[in-house]
Amino acid sequence: MSFEFFLENASDPTGHISSADFYEVSDLSPEELGLFAKAWFPIPIERRRTIAATMVELAEDNPELDFTAIFKMCLNGEDEPLLVIAMDGLWEDEDRSLIPGLIEVLRSDKGSEVRAAAARALGRFPLLAQEGKLLAKDGEAVHDNLMQVLEDEEEPLDVRRRCMEALAPFNTMEINQHITLAYESLDPDYRASSIFAMGRTGEAAWLPLLLQELQNEEPSIRYETAHACGDLGEEDAVPHLILLLEDDDSEVQLAGISALGKIGGPLAKKVLMACAKDGDANLEEAARIELEDMEFFEDPLDFGADV
Repeated sequence: MSFEFFLENASDPTGHISSADFYEVSDLSPEELGLFAKAWFPIPIERRRTIAATMVELAEDNPELDFTAIFKMCLNGEDEPLLVIAMDGLWEDEDRSLIPGLIEVLRSDKGSEVRAAAARALGRFPLLAQEGKLLAKDGEAVHDNLMQVLEDEEEPLDVRRRCMEALAPFNTMEINQHITLAYESLDPDYRASSIFAMGRTGEAAWLPLLLQELQNEEPSIRYETAHACGDLGEEDAVPHLILLLEDDDSEVQLAGISALGKIGGPLAKKVLMACAKDGDANLEEAARIELEDMEFFEDPLDFGADV
């Protein structure tokens, strides 16, 4: 299918677009994006949502596909479900030019779902700021706007908790106070967000609390805590994470594998190698992927030899 034929097929509500056809609109040039935009906006909104959601799924599974230009174009629209899809599609984009538009959505009077998605999308920039990869003025704009929404108790809780998660890498006293309050909350989602935020702070002082939560009776909390331990990267968590490989919940087991891969170290590597050889099918594959990542970072020219 050619680029032009893709546009024609997309404009036809009954037209079928295969996964392979999407290669025609990957990594568009400015000229191609202009042609795409002319065909895109007259398409019925339900059709646009479906196409954009498919792009997000395909890009997640195939790093060769790049629909960034299309997702950025979609940020100029007013349809809230499509805005959420577009922001999800931009989850890896570190372009500072996105910041003003995302802040505008966050501070708008749009629904809580799209504003929460904007907060999530802004969450990559505090990490960049802490790594010295973001201009100071951009970091301040992200921090100040997220903090103002977080501290406004009249804001929807779902938006506030996403702001807290996004802010966590700044790791200030004020942010840690909000994390503590959220952890003490009776709202299960807010509490789960606090655990997620603990990991993103990079603050080892949260580790004792997280190790305690690895034994929580709720699988969703154990899952979130395992990922938080992985984000902290403290090897003291490894013996506790190993126990999760026998968890009754398969998602918690996989979270434990992921955390061991992130933390690394001799013990984690030994356990992952054993899992890759003798675990069940899902754990074997997950452990193998983590080992390959670990080997790559240790020796990019010769990874995977021990897997």
